[in-house]
Amino acid sequence: MKSQQKRKQGSGDRLHKINALAMRGATEGERSAATAAGARIQARELREIAEIIGADSPEKPKKAKRGVRLSADVVRKQVAPAKGAVTFWDDDLKAAGFGIRIYASGSRSFFINYRIDGREKRHTIGSFPLWTVEAAREKAKELRRDVDSGVDPAAKKQERRDAPTVGDLIDRYTADHLPQKKCSEQNKKAEKKMLEIIGHILGKNEKVTDIHNGDIQEMHRKLTESNGPIGANRILSCCSKMFSLACIAKIGERQPWRNQAEGNPCRGTPRNPENQRERFYSEQELERIVEALESYPGVGADVIRLVMLTGCRPSEARLARWSEFDHKPGFWIKPSAHTKQKKRHEISLAPEAVDLIESIRKKRNSKKLKVTHKNSEHVFPGDKPGKPIQTLHHVWKHVMEHAKLAPDEDGNSARPYDLRHTFATVGAGGGVSLPILGRLLGHTQARTTQRYAHIDKEPLRKAAEMIAAAIAKAGKGTAETVPS
Repeated sequence: MKSQQKRKQGSGDRLHKINALAMRGATEGERSAATAAGARIQARELREIAEIIGADSPEKPKKAKRGVRLSADVVRKQVAPAKGAVTFWDDDLKAAGFGIRIYASGSRSFFINYRIDGREKRHTIGSFPLWTVEAAREKAKELRRDVDSGVDPAAKKQERRDAPTVGDLIDRYTADHLPQKKCSEQNKKAEKKMLEIIGHILGKNEKVTDIHNGDIQEMHRKLTESNGPIGANRILSCCSKMFSLACIAKIGERQPWRNQAEGNPCRGTPRNPENQRERFYSEQELERIVEALESYPGVGADVIRLVMLTGCRPSEARLARWSEFDHKPGFWIKPSAHTKQKKRHEISLAPEAVDLIESIRKKRNSKKLKVTHKNSEHVFPGDKPGKPIQTLHHVWKHVMEHAKLAPDEDGNSARPYDLRHTFATVGAGGGVSLPILGRLLGHTQARTTQRYAHIDKEPLRKAAEMIAAAIAKAGKGTAETVPS
Protein backbone atom coordinates (compact mmCIF):
# COMPACT_ATOMS: atom_id res chain seq x y z
CA MET A 1 0.00 0.00 0.00
CA LYS A 2 2.83 2.39 0.89
CA SER A 3 4.67 1.51 -2.33
CA GLN A 4 1.56 2.36 -4.30
CA GLN A 5 1.28 5.71 -2.51
CA LYS A 6 4.95 6.49 -3.19
CA ARG A 7 4.47 5.54 -6.85
CA LYS A 8 1.46 7.82 -7.07
CA GLN A 9 3.39 10.68 -5.39
CA GLY A 10 6.33 10.18 -7.79
CA SER A 11 3.98 10.15 -10.71
CA GLY A 12 2.39 13.36 -9.45
CA ASP A 13 5.82 15.09 -9.13
CA ARG A 14 6.81 14.00 -12.65
CA LEU A 15 3.50 15.15 -14.03
CA HIS A 16 3.97 18.56 -12.32
CA LYS A 17 7.47 18.96 -13.82
CA ILE A 18 6.22 17.95 -17.27
CA ASN A 19 3.42 20.50 -17.10
CA ALA A 20 5.86 23.20 -15.96
CA LEU A 21 8.17 22.29 -18.86
CA ALA A 22 5.30 22.53 -21.29
CA MET A 23 4.28 25.96 -19.97
CA ARG A 24 7.64 27.67 -20.13
CA GLY A 25 9.54 28.53 -23.28
CA ALA A 26 10.32 24.96 -24.39
CA THR A 27 10.66 23.86 -27.95
CA GLU A 28 7.71 22.39 -29.80
CA GLY A 29 9.25 18.90 -29.67
CA GLU A 30 9.79 19.16 -25.90
CA ARG A 31 6.22 20.26 -25.37
CA SER A 32 4.83 17.36 -27.46
CA ALA A 33 6.93 14.82 -25.59
CA ALA A 34 5.84 16.27 -22.25
CA THR A 35 2.15 16.13 -23.23
CA ALA A 36 2.42 12.50 -24.36
CA ALA A 37 4.23 11.50 -21.18
CA GLY A 38 1.56 13.16 -19.06
CA ALA A 39 -1.22 11.31 -20.90
CA ARG A 40 0.50 7.98 -20.30
CA ILE A 41 0.83 8.67 -16.58
CA GLN A 42 -2.86 9.62 -16.28
CA ALA A 43 -4.00 6.53 -18.18
CA ARG A 44 -1.85 4.28 -15.95
CA GLU A 45 -3.36 5.79 -12.82
CA LEU A 46 -6.90 5.32 -14.13
CA ARG A 47 -6.21 1.65 -14.88
CA GLU A 48 -4.81 1.11 -11.38
CA ILE A 49 -7.91 2.67 -9.82
CA ALA A 50 -10.23 0.51 -11.93
CA GLU A 51 -8.33 -2.64 -11.02
CA ILE A 52 -8.65 -1.83 -7.30
CA ILE A 53 -12.46 -1.38 -7.40
CA GLY A 54 -13.01 -4.09 -10.05
CA ALA A 55 -15.00 -1.74 -12.31
CA ASP A 56 -14.70 -0.03 -15.65
CA SER A 57 -13.64 3.61 -15.56
CA PRO A 58 -16.00 5.91 -17.47
CA GLU A 59 -13.19 7.00 -19.79
CA LYS A 60 -11.78 3.53 -20.57
CA PRO A 61 -14.56 0.96 -19.97
CA LYS A 62 -12.93 -1.76 -22.07
CA LYS A 63 -9.62 -1.80 -20.21
CA ALA A 64 -10.82 -2.97 -16.79
CA LYS A 65 -11.70 -6.63 -17.21
CA ARG A 66 -9.99 -7.96 -14.14
CA GLY A 67 -12.77 -8.69 -11.68
CA VAL A 68 -13.79 -10.47 -8.53
CA ARG A 69 -16.08 -13.43 -7.89
CA LEU A 70 -19.54 -11.89 -8.03
CA SER A 71 -22.03 -12.87 -5.37
CA ALA A 72 -25.36 -11.59 -4.15
CA ASP A 73 -23.66 -9.69 -1.31
CA VAL A 74 -21.09 -8.11 -3.63
CA VAL A 75 -23.79 -6.99 -6.05
CA ARG A 76 -26.03 -5.55 -3.32
CA LYS A 77 -23.21 -3.62 -1.64
CA GLN A 78 -22.20 -1.73 -4.77
CA VAL A 79 -23.42 1.85 -4.78
CA ALA A 80 -25.10 3.08 -7.93
CA PRO A 81 -23.19 5.86 -9.74
CA ALA A 82 -24.50 9.41 -9.75
CA LYS A 83 -24.99 9.17 -13.50
CA GLY A 84 -24.45 6.69 -16.30
CA ALA A 85 -23.51 3.14 -15.34
CA VAL A 86 -20.62 1.17 -13.91
CA THR A 87 -19.61 -2.39 -14.82
CA PHE A 88 -18.30 -5.16 -12.57
CA TRP A 89 -16.70 -8.25 -14.05
CA ASP A 90 -16.74 -11.81 -12.76
CA ASP A 91 -13.45 -13.70 -12.51
CA ASP A 92 -14.77 -17.14 -13.55
CA LEU A 93 -12.73 -18.08 -16.64
CA LYS A 94 -15.39 -20.54 -17.83
CA ALA A 95 -17.76 -17.58 -18.06
CA ALA A 96 -15.26 -15.18 -19.59
CA GLY A 97 -16.89 -11.84 -20.33
CA PHE A 98 -19.59 -12.28 -17.67
CA GLY A 99 -20.40 -9.26 -15.55
CA ILE A 100 -23.07 -6.99 -14.14
CA ARG A 101 -23.86 -3.42 -15.01
CA ILE A 102 -25.20 -1.07 -12.33
CA TYR A 103 -27.09 2.00 -13.51
CA ALA A 104 -27.72 5.34 -11.88
CA SER A 105 -31.37 4.32 -11.42
CA GLY A 106 -30.23 1.48 -9.17
CA SER A 107 -31.15 -1.32 -11.58
CA ARG A 108 -28.63 -4.12 -12.09
CA SER A 109 -28.33 -6.22 -15.22
CA PHE A 110 -26.21 -9.31 -15.96
CA PHE A 111 -24.55 -9.61 -19.37
CA ILE A 112 -21.78 -11.36 -21.24
CA ASN A 113 -19.34 -9.75 -23.65
CA TYR A 114 -17.90 -11.86 -26.43
CA ARG A 115 -16.15 -11.54 -29.75
CA ILE A 116 -17.38 -13.24 -32.91
CA ASP A 117 -16.37 -12.68 -36.53
CA GLY A 118 -13.94 -10.02 -35.34
CA ARG A 119 -16.64 -7.93 -33.66
CA GLU A 120 -17.17 -7.48 -29.93
CA LYS A 121 -20.79 -7.86 -28.86
CA ARG A 122 -22.81 -7.82 -25.65
CA HIS A 123 -25.72 -10.09 -24.79
CA THR A 124 -27.99 -9.18 -21.87
CA ILE A 125 -28.87 -12.16 -19.68
CA GLY A 126 -31.32 -10.63 -17.23
CA SER A 127 -31.78 -8.32 -14.27
CA PHE A 128 -30.83 -8.83 -10.63
CA PRO A 129 -32.47 -10.10 -8.39
CA LEU A 130 -34.87 -11.79 -10.86
CA TRP A 131 -31.76 -13.64 -11.95
CA THR A 132 -29.53 -14.88 -9.17
CA VAL A 133 -25.78 -14.52 -9.61
CA GLU A 134 -25.40 -18.30 -9.80
CA ALA A 135 -28.10 -18.71 -12.44
CA ALA A 136 -26.73 -15.83 -14.51
CA ARG A 137 -23.21 -17.27 -14.30
CA GLU A 138 -24.43 -20.69 -15.52
CA LYS A 139 -26.27 -19.00 -18.39
CA ALA A 140 -23.10 -17.10 -19.23
CA LYS A 141 -21.16 -20.38 -19.34
CA GLU A 142 -23.77 -21.80 -21.70
CA LEU A 143 -23.55 -18.75 -23.95
CA ARG A 144 -19.76 -18.91 -23.87
CA ARG A 145 -19.93 -22.50 -25.13
CA ASP A 146 -22.26 -21.35 -27.91
CA VAL A 147 -19.81 -18.62 -28.90
CA ASP A 148 -16.95 -21.12 -28.92
CA SER A 149 -19.08 -23.25 -31.28
CA GLY A 150 -19.63 -20.32 -33.62
CA VAL A 151 -23.14 -19.36 -32.46
CA ASP A 152 -23.88 -15.68 -32.01
CA PRO A 153 -26.19 -15.23 -28.97
CA ALA A 154 -27.17 -11.69 -29.92
CA ALA A 155 -28.09 -12.74 -33.46
CA LYS A 156 -29.99 -15.71 -32.07
CA LYS A 157 -31.91 -13.40 -29.74
CA GLN A 158 -32.75 -11.06 -32.62
CA GLU A 159 -33.85 -14.02 -34.72
CA ARG A 160 -36.06 -15.13 -31.88
CA ARG A 161 -37.54 -11.63 -31.60
CA ASP A 162 -38.31 -11.61 -35.34
CA ALA A 163 -39.60 -15.21 -35.44
CA PRO A 164 -43.06 -15.65 -37.05
CA THR A 165 -46.06 -15.80 -34.74
CA VAL A 166 -49.28 -17.77 -34.96
CA GLY A 167 -50.91 -14.60 -36.26
CA ASP A 168 -48.33 -14.44 -39.07
CA LEU A 169 -49.05 -18.07 -39.94
CA ILE A 170 -52.79 -17.39 -40.07
CA ASP A 171 -52.15 -14.46 -42.42
CA ARG A 172 -49.94 -16.68 -44.59
CA TYR A 173 -52.63 -19.37 -44.74
CA THR A 174 -55.27 -16.79 -45.67
CA ALA A 175 -53.12 -15.17 -48.35
CA ASP A 176 -51.34 -18.19 -49.88
CA HIS A 177 -53.50 -21.26 -49.34
CA LEU A 178 -57.12 -20.21 -49.00
CA PRO A 179 -57.41 -18.54 -52.45
CA GLN A 180 -56.18 -21.78 -54.07
CA LYS A 181 -58.97 -23.89 -52.57
CA LYS A 182 -61.77 -24.84 -54.93
CA CYS A 183 -64.67 -24.22 -52.60
CA SER A 184 -67.54 -21.80 -52.22
CA GLU A 185 -67.19 -18.38 -50.66
CA GLN A 186 -69.38 -19.62 -47.84
CA ASN A 187 -66.91 -22.41 -47.06
CA LYS A 188 -64.02 -19.96 -47.22
CA LYS A 189 -65.77 -17.71 -44.72
CA ALA A 190 -66.31 -20.71 -42.46
CA GLU A 191 -62.61 -21.55 -42.71
CA LYS A 192 -61.63 -17.99 -41.83
CA LYS A 193 -63.84 -18.31 -38.76
CA MET A 194 -61.94 -21.47 -37.84
CA LEU A 195 -58.65 -19.58 -38.17
CA GLU A 196 -59.95 -16.92 -35.80
CA ILE A 197 -60.81 -19.60 -33.25
CA ILE A 198 -57.36 -21.17 -33.60
CA GLY A 199 -55.66 -17.80 -33.12
CA HIS A 200 -57.79 -17.03 -30.07
CA ILE A 201 -56.99 -20.33 -28.33
CA LEU A 202 -53.31 -20.69 -29.25
CA GLY A 203 -52.57 -16.96 -29.01
CA LYS A 204 -51.75 -14.92 -32.10
CA ASN A 205 -48.59 -13.51 -30.50
CA GLU A 206 -47.17 -16.94 -29.66
CA LYS A 207 -44.17 -17.98 -31.73
CA VAL A 208 -44.87 -20.68 -34.30
CA THR A 209 -41.92 -22.68 -33.00
CA ASP A 210 -43.28 -22.59 -29.43
CA ILE A 211 -46.49 -24.46 -30.23
CA HIS A 212 -46.24 -28.16 -29.34
CA ASN A 213 -48.51 -31.18 -29.45
CA GLY A 214 -49.75 -30.58 -25.90
CA ASP A 215 -51.09 -27.18 -26.94
CA ILE A 216 -52.93 -28.73 -29.89
CA GLN A 217 -54.45 -31.52 -27.80
CA GLU A 218 -55.64 -28.99 -25.21
CA MET A 219 -57.17 -26.88 -27.99
CA HIS A 220 -58.94 -29.92 -29.42
CA ARG A 221 -60.32 -30.82 -26.01
CA LYS A 222 -61.73 -27.33 -25.47
CA LEU A 223 -63.24 -27.28 -28.96
CA THR A 224 -64.87 -30.66 -28.41
CA GLU A 225 -66.68 -29.18 -25.41
CA SER A 226 -67.63 -25.90 -27.11
CA ASN A 227 -68.07 -26.84 -30.80
CA GLY A 228 -68.91 -30.53 -30.60
CA PRO A 229 -66.84 -33.56 -31.65
CA ILE A 230 -67.18 -33.06 -35.40
CA GLY A 231 -66.67 -29.30 -35.25
CA ALA A 232 -63.50 -29.84 -33.22
CA ASN A 233 -62.22 -32.30 -35.82
CA ARG A 234 -62.81 -29.84 -38.66
CA ILE A 235 -60.93 -27.07 -36.87
CA LEU A 236 -58.11 -29.50 -36.07
CA SER A 237 -57.83 -30.40 -39.77
CA CYS A 238 -57.63 -26.71 -40.66
CA CYS A 239 -54.98 -26.18 -37.99
CA SER A 240 -52.97 -29.16 -39.26
CA LYS A 241 -52.90 -27.79 -42.80
CA MET A 242 -51.87 -24.40 -41.45
CA PHE A 243 -48.87 -25.84 -39.60
CA SER A 244 -47.97 -27.92 -42.66
CA LEU A 245 -47.35 -24.61 -44.41
CA ALA A 246 -45.00 -23.63 -41.59
CA CYS A 247 -42.83 -26.67 -42.44
CA ILE A 248 -42.30 -25.34 -45.97
CA ALA A 249 -40.01 -22.40 -46.69
CA LYS A 250 -41.91 -19.37 -47.88
CA ILE A 251 -41.03 -17.89 -51.24
CA GLY A 252 -38.02 -15.61 -50.75
CA GLU A 253 -37.00 -17.25 -47.46
CA ARG A 254 -34.22 -19.79 -46.99
CA GLN A 255 -35.60 -21.63 -43.96
CA PRO A 256 -39.11 -22.88 -43.07
CA TRP A 257 -40.84 -21.46 -40.02
CA ARG A 258 -40.66 -24.88 -38.35
CA ASN A 259 -37.82 -27.29 -39.09
CA GLN A 260 -38.14 -31.03 -39.68
CA ALA A 261 -37.33 -31.85 -36.06
CA GLU A 262 -40.17 -29.63 -34.82
CA GLY A 263 -42.54 -30.89 -37.50
CA ASN A 264 -46.30 -30.43 -37.43
CA PRO A 265 -47.55 -30.18 -33.82
CA CYS A 266 -50.99 -31.45 -34.88
CA ARG A 267 -49.60 -34.82 -35.90
CA GLY A 268 -50.55 -37.53 -33.45
CA THR A 269 -53.53 -35.70 -31.98
CA PRO A 270 -56.40 -38.22 -31.84
CA ARG A 271 -59.58 -37.18 -33.63
CA ASN A 272 -63.01 -37.60 -32.12
CA PRO A 273 -64.83 -40.66 -33.49
CA GLU A 274 -67.33 -39.78 -36.22
CA ASN A 275 -70.21 -41.92 -37.39
CA GLN A 276 -70.57 -41.87 -41.15
CA ARG A 277 -73.81 -40.16 -42.10
CA GLU A 278 -75.93 -42.73 -43.92
CA ARG A 279 -79.00 -40.69 -44.64
CA PHE A 280 -80.79 -41.15 -47.94
CA TYR A 281 -84.17 -39.84 -48.96
CA SER A 282 -87.22 -42.02 -49.27
CA GLU A 283 -89.44 -41.98 -52.35
CA GLN A 284 -91.94 -39.77 -50.54
CA GLU A 285 -89.21 -37.32 -49.50
CA LEU A 286 -87.89 -37.17 -53.07
CA GLU A 287 -91.39 -36.30 -54.31
CA ARG A 288 -91.64 -33.48 -51.80
CA ILE A 289 -88.15 -32.20 -52.75
CA VAL A 290 -89.16 -32.10 -56.44
CA GLU A 291 -92.32 -30.17 -55.58
CA ALA A 292 -90.35 -27.71 -53.42
CA LEU A 293 -87.90 -27.04 -56.24
CA GLU A 294 -90.77 -26.16 -58.57
CA SER A 295 -91.65 -23.20 -56.36
CA TYR A 296 -88.09 -21.83 -56.11
CA PRO A 297 -87.30 -19.18 -58.77
CA GLY A 298 -83.49 -19.07 -58.67
CA VAL A 299 -80.84 -21.04 -60.59
CA GLY A 300 -80.05 -22.92 -57.39
CA ALA A 301 -83.06 -25.19 -58.02
CA ASP A 302 -81.46 -26.51 -61.21
CA VAL A 303 -78.22 -27.18 -59.34
CA ILE A 304 -80.13 -29.43 -56.93
CA ARG A 305 -81.89 -31.15 -59.85
CA LEU A 306 -78.56 -31.94 -61.51
CA VAL A 307 -77.25 -33.44 -58.26
CA MET A 308 -80.37 -35.62 -58.00
CA LEU A 309 -80.10 -36.93 -61.58
CA THR A 310 -76.34 -37.52 -61.73
CA GLY A 311 -75.25 -38.20 -58.14
CA CYS A 312 -72.50 -35.58 -58.51
CA ARG A 313 -71.14 -33.58 -55.64
CA PRO A 314 -72.99 -30.28 -55.11
CA SER A 315 -69.73 -28.37 -55.68
CA GLU A 316 -69.20 -30.10 -59.04
CA ALA A 317 -72.67 -29.06 -60.19
CA ARG A 318 -72.25 -25.54 -58.89
CA LEU A 319 -68.95 -25.04 -60.79
CA ALA A 320 -70.08 -26.70 -64.04
CA ARG A 321 -69.28 -24.94 -67.32
CA TRP A 322 -71.02 -25.26 -70.68
CA SER A 323 -67.84 -26.55 -72.29
CA GLU A 324 -68.03 -29.65 -70.08
CA PHE A 325 -71.32 -30.65 -71.76
CA ASP A 326 -70.70 -29.33 -75.28
CA HIS A 327 -67.48 -31.23 -76.00
CA LYS A 328 -69.21 -34.62 -76.12
CA PRO A 329 -73.03 -34.53 -76.29
CA GLY A 330 -74.72 -36.87 -73.85
CA PHE A 331 -71.70 -36.85 -71.55
CA TRP A 332 -70.43 -34.67 -68.75
CA ILE A 333 -66.65 -34.28 -68.71
CA LYS A 334 -65.64 -32.85 -65.34
CA PRO A 335 -62.20 -31.21 -65.25
CA SER A 336 -59.71 -32.33 -62.62
CA ALA A 337 -59.88 -28.93 -60.94
CA HIS A 338 -63.53 -29.56 -60.02
CA THR A 339 -63.31 -33.13 -58.73
CA LYS A 340 -62.34 -34.28 -55.26
CA GLN A 341 -59.76 -36.73 -56.63
CA LYS A 342 -58.23 -34.00 -58.86
CA LYS A 343 -58.72 -36.29 -61.86
CA ARG A 344 -60.71 -35.83 -65.06
CA HIS A 345 -64.05 -37.60 -64.71
CA GLU A 346 -66.35 -38.48 -67.62
CA ILE A 347 -69.87 -39.80 -67.04
CA SER A 348 -72.77 -40.66 -69.29
CA LEU A 349 -75.87 -38.58 -68.74
CA ALA A 350 -79.33 -40.08 -68.43
CA PRO A 351 -82.00 -38.70 -70.80
CA GLU A 352 -83.55 -36.80 -67.89
CA ALA A 353 -80.23 -35.12 -67.17
CA VAL A 354 -79.75 -34.24 -70.84
CA ASP A 355 -83.25 -32.71 -70.92
CA LEU A 356 -82.38 -30.68 -67.82
CA ILE A 357 -79.23 -29.27 -69.44
CA GLU A 358 -81.14 -28.37 -72.60
CA SER A 359 -83.91 -26.68 -70.62
CA ILE A 360 -81.29 -24.62 -68.80
CA ARG A 361 -79.76 -23.69 -72.16
CA LYS A 362 -83.13 -22.44 -73.37
CA LYS A 363 -83.56 -20.40 -70.19
CA ARG A 364 -80.22 -18.76 -70.86
CA ASN A 365 -81.51 -17.41 -74.16
CA SER A 366 -84.61 -15.99 -72.53
CA LYS A 367 -85.16 -12.24 -72.77
CA LYS A 368 -85.90 -12.12 -69.05
CA LEU A 369 -82.44 -13.39 -68.16
CA LYS A 370 -79.70 -10.96 -67.14
CA VAL A 371 -77.18 -10.09 -69.85
CA THR A 372 -74.33 -11.20 -67.61
CA HIS A 373 -76.00 -14.60 -67.21
CA LYS A 374 -76.49 -15.00 -70.96
CA ASN A 375 -72.80 -14.49 -71.65
CA SER A 376 -71.58 -16.55 -68.72
CA GLU A 377 -69.46 -19.65 -69.29
CA HIS A 378 -70.97 -21.18 -66.17
CA VAL A 379 -74.11 -23.27 -66.37
CA PHE A 380 -75.24 -21.80 -63.06
CA PRO A 381 -74.01 -18.17 -63.00
CA GLY A 382 -73.98 -16.23 -59.76
CA ASP A 383 -74.66 -12.60 -58.95
CA LYS A 384 -71.04 -11.61 -59.56
CA PRO A 385 -70.11 -11.34 -63.28
CA GLY A 386 -67.92 -14.21 -64.41
CA LYS A 387 -68.51 -16.21 -61.22
CA PRO A 388 -70.70 -19.29 -60.62
CA ILE A 389 -73.36 -19.45 -57.94
CA GLN A 390 -71.50 -19.30 -54.64
CA THR A 391 -73.85 -21.06 -52.23
CA LEU A 392 -76.87 -23.36 -52.14
CA HIS A 393 -77.90 -22.22 -48.70
CA HIS A 394 -80.99 -20.26 -49.78
CA VAL A 395 -82.44 -22.86 -52.12
CA TRP A 396 -81.87 -25.69 -49.65
CA LYS A 397 -83.47 -23.74 -46.82
CA HIS A 398 -86.49 -23.34 -49.08
CA VAL A 399 -86.49 -27.08 -49.83
CA MET A 400 -86.23 -28.09 -46.18
CA GLU A 401 -89.14 -25.86 -45.20
CA HIS A 402 -91.48 -26.85 -48.05
CA ALA A 403 -90.54 -30.55 -48.21
CA LYS A 404 -90.63 -30.80 -44.41
CA LEU A 405 -87.33 -32.68 -44.19
CA ALA A 406 -86.86 -33.62 -40.55
CA PRO A 407 -83.46 -34.35 -38.93
CA ASP A 408 -82.30 -37.96 -38.98
CA GLU A 409 -82.07 -40.32 -35.99
CA ASP A 410 -78.83 -38.68 -34.82
CA GLY A 411 -80.27 -35.18 -35.05
CA ASN A 412 -78.41 -34.27 -38.27
CA SER A 413 -80.16 -31.90 -40.64
CA ALA A 414 -80.85 -32.88 -44.22
CA ARG A 415 -78.17 -31.83 -46.71
CA PRO A 416 -77.91 -31.49 -50.51
CA TYR A 417 -75.04 -33.99 -50.29
CA ASP A 418 -77.51 -36.63 -49.07
CA LEU A 419 -78.95 -36.62 -52.61
CA ARG A 420 -75.66 -38.18 -53.70
CA HIS A 421 -76.12 -40.87 -51.03
CA THR A 422 -79.65 -41.43 -52.36
CA PHE A 423 -78.39 -41.80 -55.93
CA ALA A 424 -75.92 -44.48 -54.78
CA THR A 425 -78.52 -46.29 -52.70
CA VAL A 426 -81.10 -46.41 -55.48
CA GLY A 427 -78.45 -47.70 -57.87
CA ALA A 428 -77.25 -50.42 -55.49
CA GLY A 429 -80.82 -51.43 -54.68
CA GLY A 430 -81.59 -51.66 -58.41
CA GLY A 431 -78.80 -54.15 -59.00
CA VAL A 432 -76.09 -51.81 -60.30
CA SER A 433 -72.70 -53.35 -59.51
CA LEU A 434 -70.35 -51.50 -57.19
CA PRO A 435 -67.64 -50.98 -59.86
CA ILE A 436 -70.15 -49.36 -62.22
CA LEU A 437 -71.64 -47.31 -59.41
CA GLY A 438 -68.14 -46.20 -58.41
CA ARG A 439 -67.46 -45.04 -61.97
CA LEU A 440 -70.67 -42.99 -61.96
CA LEU A 441 -69.81 -41.39 -58.63
CA GLY A 442 -66.16 -40.76 -59.55
CA HIS A 443 -64.67 -43.00 -56.88
CA THR A 444 -61.16 -44.37 -57.20
CA GLN A 445 -61.50 -46.97 -54.42
CA ALA A 446 -64.16 -49.65 -54.06
CA ARG A 447 -64.52 -49.22 -50.31
CA THR A 448 -65.64 -45.63 -50.85
CA THR A 449 -68.50 -46.84 -53.03
CA GLN A 450 -69.36 -49.49 -50.47
CA ARG A 451 -69.93 -46.75 -47.91
CA TYR A 452 -72.48 -45.04 -50.16
CA ALA A 453 -74.26 -48.22 -51.20
CA HIS A 454 -76.67 -48.32 -48.26
CA ILE A 455 -79.51 -50.78 -48.11
CA ASP A 456 -82.94 -49.35 -47.51
CA LYS A 457 -84.02 -49.98 -43.93
CA GLU A 458 -87.54 -51.01 -45.02
CA PRO A 459 -86.41 -54.19 -46.85
CA LEU A 460 -84.17 -54.96 -43.89
CA ARG A 461 -87.11 -54.63 -41.51
CA LYS A 462 -89.31 -56.86 -43.65
CA ALA A 463 -86.56 -59.48 -43.97
CA ALA A 464 -85.98 -59.48 -40.19
CA GLU A 465 -89.72 -59.87 -39.52
CA MET A 466 -90.01 -62.74 -41.98
CA ILE A 467 -87.02 -64.60 -40.55
CA ALA A 468 -88.12 -64.08 -36.95
CA ALA A 469 -91.66 -65.26 -37.76
CA ALA A 470 -90.33 -68.43 -39.36
CA ILE A 471 -88.13 -69.20 -36.37
CA ALA A 472 -90.98 -68.53 -33.93
CA LYS A 473 -93.18 -71.09 -35.71
CA ALA A 474 -90.42 -73.72 -35.84
CA GLY A 475 -91.51 -75.44 -32.64
CA LYS A 476 -95.17 -75.60 -33.69
CA GLY A 477 -94.61 -77.66 -36.81
CA THR A 478 -95.80 -74.85 -39.05
CA ALA A 479 -92.42 -73.35 -39.99
CA GLU A 480 -92.19 -72.01 -43.48
CA THR A 481 -89.15 -72.27 -45.65
CA VAL A 482 -87.32 -69.00 -45.88
CA PRO A 483 -86.51 -68.19 -49.50
CA SER A 484 -82.77 -68.20 -50.22
